[in-house]
Amino acid sequence: MKAHSLNCIISLVLISAVCAQQNSDNQATAVVETLNKYAAAVQSKNLAEVEKYVVATEAFSMFEGSHLNWDWADYRDNHLGPELKEFKSIQYSFHDIKPHVSGDMAYATFKSHIAVKMESREVEGESLVTAILMKTAAGWKIQHIHTSRIPPKKPEDKK
Repeated sequence: MKAHSLNCIISLVLISAVCAQQNSDNQATAVVETLNKYAAAVQSKNLAEVEKYVVATEAFSMFEGSHLNWDWADYRDNHLGPELKEFKSIQYSFHDIKPHVSGDMAYATFKSHIAVKMESREVEGESLVTAILMKTAAGWKIQHIHTSRIPPKKPEDKK
């Protein structure tokens, strides 16, 4: 009887561990989906769509190089909004996303690629990015983004 009880307990512990891992994997997938939907929304130049994927309050922050925005309204009205209006076209995507989930918080490190056409010039580049996300009743939302531009390779570095 003791052996049977012990086997049942071990089975329950193993099942719980497997379920916890599956939930963690599901949450990591949801974080990646949120980030990719955010990038697609930026590419669409639709601020209302972008807002669906961020903590759209004073808790939001964005550090882009040395440029700092301390809340969603500041970032939307003084940074992202004016930029999107200036862009005739934009290609924006994330890749190599590595999510890490712990309860209702997550962070992800990844690379971003951007190519924009403006009236007078075209710009293309890559950045290293860290994003912090919060799990809300509506799903994962981006609370903080920090980007650092990857300098373009010099001709002698490309060999």
